[in-house]
Amino acid sequence: MTQTDPLLILVANPGSSSRKYGVYNSDLSERAHLHIEREDGKLVCNIFAHGQHRTVGIEFEDIAESALHLMDLLRSNDVIRDGESIGRIGLRVVAPSSFFMQDHLMTEEIIEKVESLRHLAPLHIDASLSELRALHKSFPDTPVVGVSDSAFHATKPPYAWNYGIDIHDADRLDIKRFGYHGISVSASISALWDAGKLPPKVIVCHLGSGSSITGVFHGRSIDTTMGYTPLEGLVMATRSGSIDVGAARVLKESLNMDDAQLESYLNTKSGLLGIGGSNDIRELIARETDGDHMAHLALTTLVHSIHKAIGSMVVALNGCDLIVFTGTVGERSAILRKRILAHLECLDFTVDGDANEACTAPETMTFISQKVASKPIVVIPTDEAKEIAKHTLNITS
Repeated sequence: MTQTDPLLILVANPGSSSRKYGVYNSDLSERAHLHIEREDGKLVCNIFAHGQHRTVGIEFEDIAESALHLMDLLRSNDVIRDGESIGRIGLRVVAPSSFFMQDHLMTEEIIEKVESLRHLAPLHIDASLSELRALHKSFPDTPVVGVSDSAFHATKPPYAWNYGIDIHDADRLDIKRFGYHGISVSASISALWDAGKLPPKVIVCHLGSGSSITGVFHGRSIDTTMGYTPLEGLVMATRSGSIDVGAARVLKESLNMDDAQLESYLNTKSGLLGIGGSNDIRELIARETDGDHMAHLALTTLVHSIHKAIGSMVVALNGCDLIVFTGTVGERSAILRKRILAHLECLDFTVDGDANEACTAPETMTFISQKVASKPIVVIPTDEAKEIAKHTLNITS
């Protein structure tokens, strides 16, 4: 890039079964976002650019190769024009480590640090490492910034960091409640701040395939349900959430699993899938409507775990002024929001039924609380990509 070229920022947010990308100008205005996933067994790319949505078939079969073909997709769809190039890349990093409680320029030394942590949370670190390697092949001269998914929680008070284990062991082994979904929570808080609607005490419910509840005091995280890894906390789509280590030991011994198999079991075969046989909220609701007891049990177990988490955050905050729903499920499932909010009227949160039912794919911040009888309840479309772009633009070393 020359000095006169605009700085284009590429954002990469890899998931286990999809890849999300965004392209931003230096003023953080979005040029495009892309979502590569499987539909009917084939990979497709949904591109949102120039005010339009297109679904494009792609020829490669391995989703891990997405970054290798990304520049062709961007150029062929007129996102990046002749003479333009990517000046900086932001990559979401999920890693249990005090070192990754902040963003880093991904030098060889930092990459080695990520690789050294792989054994601690392979299911979450592998996606970042795989994407990083592909990005380096496609953009060998472009700096990559690793944007921490935990950094927002660095403001937690000391008592919210520790497990009840020997503190010397915890410090020496770096076993702390790091927390995750920080990028999403930060994006919601930024949206409230920008709209002039950020009160002192906020609870953010990020509900998706992975889910967490975070208590925010004056814009700063004070506690969150995820801990050392993203496995802790709520019942999730395929993750067990918090589980007694004794119960985990019985599972491991009875099913003849090693440690890696146990971790995979708790991350990929548990949660809603383990209880109800599906990790899809929509399918479970449909089955429940038809009288399926196990679907009902899965959904009520999920809602109960969310109720307990919200309750704990209310006490930690000494009250709550506003509740946020974000994440795929939090934004789209009016039924689940209604069930969660049904138990929060004691806290002066009362849902507006019509507003809630109408909010299934919001593009902007949407209030679903009764205007007179309730504290504010708001659905905020998560904008992790823009938040990652903001961090990527700001870091210098």
